[in-house]
Amino acid sequence: MDTNTIAVTVESFSGRILDYALLLAAIGTIAMALLELIKNVTYWRRHFHRRRIERWLTIAPDSKAAHQQLMLLAAGGLQNAEVLYDQPAAKLMGQVQAAANVALDFPSKYPAFYEFIAAMPQAQELRDGGDDAKLWRRFSTERMEGRPRKISIAEDTQARGAAQARARLGNLVSRKLDALQNEIEFAWARLNQLWSVIGGGTLLAWILLNQKPHPSPELVVLLSVLGGLVAPFAKDVVSALTSLRARR
Repeated sequence: MDTNTIAVTVESFSGRILDYALLLAAIGTIAMALLELIKNVTYWRRHFHRRRIERWLTIAPDSKAAHQQLMLLAAGGLQNAEVLYDQPAAKLMGQVQAAANVALDFPSKYPAFYEFIAAMPQAQELRDGGDDAKLWRRFSTERMEGRPRKISIAEDTQARGAAQARARLGNLVSRKLDALQNEIEFAWARLNQLWSVIGGGTLLAWILLNQKPHPSPELVVLLSVLGGLVAPFAKDVVSALTSLRARR
């Protein structure tokens, strides 16, 4: 076996792939740049986060009041909602978590958001401690009204039960918000990936249609779809092939 022949063949093949990869990398870079421009001009992330949070709140018994109270606690009022929604998902959810903590500490002040955020799962087998929200709200209300309590909190069974209920509610709310953040970040990443593929495929189709002679429509569609799928990852291929040729 002639290793030199094999090496030349591999190098020729990798060179051709590198040419195509460079084209797809350029298309992917242009498509991503245009996508970022469109997102910044249209405030895409702001509208996306607003829709996600509003959809999350639709199951609340009083969704409008829950949304108003959330905006009050997380952004200082509805007038600042746009600023809140324009933040990255991690920072947005940090503000929502802070708002949930305040609502848990003062359920009588923010009843709509508290009732929503402290709601237990519907499944019967998951409703152990389903009275935690009512127990903690009753205890918190009595505390805020200044009703007399026993001298020693350690001996107060109701106080200990309420404290345990508050701890369980805090853990429940944290897990709910973690799930919401994961859902938002996943949907945002998939949406960006989808539009980058569409943008890359559209740009590649435009390039192919401007070639002489014109390729067949079926070939344009096939190459555009494949190119759009590969374009976001073409930079990695270029790096790998460039390092391979450099070692030679």
